[in-house]
Amino acid sequence: MIQATFIRHKGNLESVELTGHAGSGEYGFDIVCAAVSTLSINFVNSLEVLAECNADLAVNEIDGGYMKIDISHMTKKTDEKVQLLFESFLLGMTNLAENSKEFVSVKVIAN
Repeated sequence: MIQATFIRHKGNLESVELTGHAGSGEYGFDIVCAAVSTLSINFVNSLEVLAECNADLAVNEIDGGYMKIDISHMTKKTDEKVQLLFESFLLGMTNLAENSKEFVSVKVIAN
């Protein structure tokens, strides 16, 4: 199962950690994994191109199953574009989790 944990601080989304594997199909044909990958890579690319915001990105290149996108240290983290893109990513992941409960879960931690 893929677990997506979003961190919200003072109302603003600041980071997301994606862990695990969907396991909804064999390697290379897992459409849930492909959906999560597409949403997360599009989010990172959108931050860079549309909001001129370069997030800290950590990825397990060898085994996969791990990605952390972090903007907590950035001055632009409260920028309206940045937050809109982050909220859009949360929305996409939440919708995916609702339709694929056995493969994806999403939680938001507010602190």
